[in-house]
Parts: sequence; structure tokens; C-alpha cells
Amino acid sequence: MENSDLITIVVAIMGTFGGTSAWNYYQKKMELKEEVEADRERQTYLYRDDLRERVAVLESKLDEERQERLLLLARMQEQSEELAALRTEVKYLREERQRLMAKIDELIEKKE
Repeated sequence: MENSDLITIVVAIMGTFGGTSAWNYYQKKMELKEEVEADRERQTYLYRDDLRERVAVLESKLDEERQERLLLLARMQEQSEELAALRTEVKYLREERQRLMAKIDELIEKKE
């Protein structure tokens, strides 16, 4: 064999092994890139799902607070109505007291 044939065979063998190595390198690089992208996507979904869960919890708390607020408003309305009724009753009781005190004074004056 001549030197040039040997060199051609050595270059062909190196090209074959080099091509295979390059192919494996680029394949691994692509796999790692896909894994990183998948990881990033999982993190995004995890973050999104966490936010959805928090929003759901906050909405339920908001609904509870609304219900409690409506209950308190109803109680306050009842208390206001009762207070108005009691004020009216006190007004009439004072008037009745004044009338009775006047009657007592009148009876005391008649006795004297």
C-alpha cells in the first residue's frame, strides 16, 4: 500500500469516528436542551398551579367574609329596629311619667 492510500484510509476512519462522536455530542446537547426546557415548563406549570390554588383559597375566604358581612348587616338592622322601638317606648313612658307626676302634684295640692 502506498502512503497516500494509507492516509486516505486513516482520514476515512477518523472521519467516521469523528462523525459519530460529533453526532453523539450534538444528540446529547439536544437532549440536555430539551430537558432544561421541559424543566422550565414544569416550573411554569407548578407556579401557575400554585397561583390557581391560592386564588381558589382567597376566593373561598372572600365568600366566607361576604356571608359574615351579610349576617352582621342583618343583625345590625335588627338591632336598629329594636333600638327605634325602645326609644319610642321610652318616649311614651316619659310622657306617661310626666302625666302621672302632674296628677300626683295635683292630688297633693288638693290635700293641702
